[in-house]
Amino acid sequence: MSVCYNIHDTLFFPQEDASIKPALAEKWEKLDDMTWKITLRKGVTFHNGEPLNAKAVKFSLDRVFDPEIKCPHKGKLSAFKEIKVLDELSFEIKTAKPFAPGLYMLGIYLPIVPPDYIKKVGNTKYNTNPVGCGPYKLAKWVRGESVILERYENYYGPKPYYSKVVFKTVPEATSRVAALVTGEVDVISGIAVHQRKNILESGKAYLTSQMGVMPYLGINTYEPPFDDVRVRQAVNYAINRELINKALFNGKAILCNGPISPRTFGHAPDLKPYAFDPAKAKALLKEAGYPNGIEVRLAYPTYMSQIQEQVEAIAANLTESGIKAKLEPFERAVMWQRYKGKKHQLYVYWWDDAPEPDRYMYSLFNSKSRDYYYKNETIDVLLDLGRTIIDRTERAKVYNEIDRILYKDCPWAYLYVIPEVFGVSNKVFYKGDRDGFMNMRWAKPKN
Repeated sequence: MSVCYNIHDTLFFPQEDASIKPALAEKWEKLDDMTWKITLRKGVTFHNGEPLNAKAVKFSLDRVFDPEIKCPHKGKLSAFKEIKVLDELSFEIKTAKPFAPGLYMLGIYLPIVPPDYIKKVGNTKYNTNPVGCGPYKLAKWVRGESVILERYENYYGPKPYYSKVVFKTVPEATSRVAALVTGEVDVISGIAVHQRKNILESGKAYLTSQMGVMPYLGINTYEPPFDDVRVRQAVNYAINRELINKALFNGKAILCNGPISPRTFGHAPDLKPYAFDPAKAKALLKEAGYPNGIEVRLAYPTYMSQIQEQVEAIAANLTESGIKAKLEPFERAVMWQRYKGKKHQLYVYWWDDAPEPDRYMYSLFNSKSRDYYYKNETIDVLLDLGRTIIDRTERAKVYNEIDRILYKDCPWAYLYVIPEVFGVSNKVFYKGDRDGFMNMRWAKPKN
């Protein structure tokens, strides 16, 4: 994904407050609650010289809904129903009904791609030889080892400082830290707390962070014992979030009081995170008919940063409260297949700490979108409403109510928002990106 962020641009640059700024789109006008007229910048070209135009935007959006592509962002853009080319640089885009976060979602999930090139080489070759109109172009890809990008000299925006960027595949965290302090690489991510001291003491690099991801403990509410809300609440009372935060994240995480991140528009700030209360958890289990506790399976993806430390701490907390958890580690493909097949009982996963709640709430909790172990018709109605209300104040009230309902119903055990920490060479100035990806257009020499 980091490579994609450097190769591709979208119509808009999303901001921290979920507003947007111009990117490939130069200006836009809302014609009604379901229609925008958008005008592109003049003179923008793809890396192969193909011109950016309204037809390319239409091709890119149509491609999202092509069943052969199997685009993972199809659901995020499903509200868009029609795009009409007006002239070389202008088009109208329509939704089936009002879609408040529409332009923001286009800025996140619709990279604009070159139609002539893709029609010529086909989708399979395009996946290994992508062409975009972002600040860097693909120079070389050695699968499993590295990706080399070169600065695109005809980029329409401010040109990045570095003429070449090499993304190296280094799966082991200790090796990444060693590569940074020896000067082999300039920027790394996925740094455990106990490794940060080594970076700082080296005198060769510094740490910078952005709030990155929101891990959560998902619960299969369809099967016993978790079809009982009291058992789900017991799980929430069983977790010592404050201790995990101090031990694993040096106290830098933000404890969550519901499924909507405290940094996201629409969350309910007056709700308090569930307190660590093993006695309360045991009492709820007894009330639900489990006086001797329960045994459960806790699945987790092995590729997630610091995941082992987190699940071990969570499992220990659960056991203390009468919920004996057997850990089940899975590789990415198996974890995801079991996830979709409703094979998990408890599972740790994560989502972006995004400023726009619809970016994740609709896909995770609307049972008509994707059925993720939970169904609540009231939530379905409210999530649809949150998409269609245009007024920001009224939208906030809807998501506030969603937060309150899910806080009590506990389809998840709510955990924390953790910072994505980057280690950066003293030679480089780079602040990191909120999504945890490395967008190197912002990197430059450190003064």
